[in-house]
Amino acid sequence: MEDVYLSLGSNIGNRERYLHQAISMLGNDSGILVDKVAHFYETSPVGGVEQRAFLNTAVKIATRYQPEELLQKIHDIESELQRTRTIHWGPRTLDIDIIFFGNQKIQNQRLTIPHPEAFNRLFVLMPIQEIMDESLPQFSKINQTISQFPDKDQEIHKINSADSFDDSIKTSIRKLLTTIGEDPDRSGLKETPDRVARMYGEIFSSIGIEDFQDYKLFDEPIKDSKMIMIKSIPFYSMCEHHMMPFWGTVNVGYLPKDGKIIGLSKIPRLVDFVSHKLSLQEKITDDVLSQMDKILSPQGVAVVVDARHMCVEMRGVKKTGSVTRTTKFSGVFEQDPSLRQEFLQSI
Repeated sequence: MEDVYLSLGSNIGNRERYLHQAISMLGNDSGILVDKVAHFYETSPVGGVEQRAFLNTAVKIATRYQPEELLQKIHDIESELQRTRTIHWGPRTLDIDIIFFGNQKIQNQRLTIPHPEAFNRLFVLMPIQEIMDESLPQFSKINQTISQFPDKDQEIHKINSADSFDDSIKTSIRKLLTTIGEDPDRSGLKETPDRVARMYGEIFSSIGIEDFQDYKLFDEPIKDSKMIMIKSIPFYSMCEHHMMPFWGTVNVGYLPKDGKIIGLSKIPRLVDFVSHKLSLQEKITDDVLSQMDKILSPQGVAVVVDARHMCVEMRGVKKTGSVTRTTKFSGVFEQDPSLRQEFLQSI
């Protein structure tokens, strides 16, 4: 088995969770043994693109796969974790690169080893230096490159394990409980920080991910396109103004174009996707429609959202049972009042 060094990075959404999930998926592959994992490093972005700081790490693995096979495994992991990167050196949910593959040197259209940018990137070198065997020939070159690296070129610092997503949430919730006058160590609250951390990981799972990818399209020989509609899809989200829940139902209709349709079960999943983040009802309405337009390019889309808001019912005006409706139409639904009315009457 070959010793391989991988570099991992993320700067969209829950960065640490993406990295942990990727490392776990590598370790669960029968052809890969995860040997060492470096600390996580927060690093400044490179490439002149304005974006959030990255979280980077490195992993040493042993593998029975050949380089091209390993590359495909890595691409599969990136895809499963909803990799997003629209521009080179731009923001991404997850990036995994093969830096060294034993002593092999490879250069083809798909893969170059050692990675051509390895010795230009401090965020690659420092995590690998931490886990690399000092007897390897690359180690001395890594040390020398790091020592000569211009201080102003890239900012990088190791983060403590206490800075992890779950631990940060737990620490914050304990502090919040103390601040409001509670005792976080009393029996009823001892496990609350852990519960909140796990809950936030679930209900904010879409933060930072721009495009819905969990769908399948079908091409059907439809001569006369008919409106396709799913009514009363339940959703739950968190208001970005007060971080209080709002919930309700989403009604979605669309008119296919050229026989292109989406699996019906994917529309409720799309609703879940756009609602699993801090948001507003108006934005959820817009996001459902824009994603449907982007995925299908249909003749038109109609979206109606009805929701109740805890920031209205539990605080402020305290009007229990108040329902807010938002609507959004595109294409033929916006242009044809009779089609729009047909959709509205059906809900």
